[in-house]
Amino acid sequence: MTARLGVVALAGPNNGGTYQYTLSMLHGLQHVKGFDVTLYGDPANPDFAELGYRIVPFQEPRWRQLAALAAYRSHVSLPDPFRSEDVLLAPIYSLALLHTSRPFAFTLHDLQENYYPQNFTRWQRLWRHEAYSCLLERARRVICESEHVKADIAGSFPVPDERIRVIAAPPQRQFVEPQSDEQLHAVRERLQLPPRFLFYPAQFWVHKNHLRLIEAFAEVLKQVPDLKLVLTGKQRDQYRAVMETIGRLGLRGNVVHVGFVERDELQALYRLAAALVMPSLFESISIPVYEAFLAGTPVIASGILGIPEQVGDAALLFDPNSVASIRDAILKVVADAGLARALGRKGRERMLATTPERYGEQLQLLLGELCGPEPNS
Repeated sequence: MTARLGVVALAGPNNGGTYQYTLSMLHGLQHVKGFDVTLYGDPANPDFAELGYRIVPFQEPRWRQLAALAAYRSHVSLPDPFRSEDVLLAPIYSLALLHTSRPFAFTLHDLQENYYPQNFTRWQRLWRHEAYSCLLERARRVICESEHVKADIAGSFPVPDERIRVIAAPPQRQFVEPQSDEQLHAVRERLQLPPRFLFYPAQFWVHKNHLRLIEAFAEVLKQVPDLKLVLTGKQRDQYRAVMETIGRLGLRGNVVHVGFVERDELQALYRLAAALVMPSLFESISIPVYEAFLAGTPVIASGILGIPEQVGDAALLFDPNSVASIRDAILKVVADAGLARALGRKGRERMLATTPERYGEQLQLLLGELCGPEPNS
């Protein structure tokens, strides 16, 4: 018997990691059996369209979220947009789920506001707490990607441990597809990439810690003057402050900002880089780390929160609050070709068990729990 599964896919290409996570979940569902999948999202999104799922147009602007939350708190029922489904899955939260009678699971990616409240307005902190509180009351299961986030959820909300599932999503598999020397050269020429560079793909959000990375990189150049740093990300948030710091330290010829890159270009950037450096101050799990692992690229990363759990012994970790620690970790990898090769090999080995097929098996078990009766019901 086939059950009807609705996937509420609200993230789009501008949403960074949550969008990549959404795509990973949708690819993982292609390895799940016994479910007829309908995607609730943007029919014009080519990434969604190519998956072949039926797509129902669905948006959730902030006014609609506010209405759904206010109605729920007032014990007022709104029309159920998912009444034709048997169960529901949401890669990021949707407040329309508060008004469905269908069992659902949603992913709570992190509780960053508990660690860096200064990065959020009072309204944003209140909003996140209210939205999560209400959804956790209604959700049959909540998904997170690390034991660290699971502990955060259990410590912040009255959620029974048995309702929290730790399921890490694998990155997009284009990073295992071969690229010829000609393809790599073409990307190098198109993006005007330097011969030897570190790579940091991240939006210019405060917690991504670009400023300390730039300061550490200035110190690295004193010993490795031919090394460059390549950044991605849109020109918003802390972009101007980062560029001003680059100028102040005299690094304009040493730091390359390539902006938004296409999928094949991103893959090539990983393969061409001397190492991925990930100095973020907060990550529940890092998709670029997985992408670098798949590409066989050495990883140098923050030793914070969920990152040590994610990388094991396949990355060199540092203190992201210390410029000296970032500098020393970079120097250790770029000066030791043997260490760099070992880290790249360990990363690829670590990814062997993180496949869409394995992810599909975990989603299959989760969906089975949603379809069945609750033990205490």
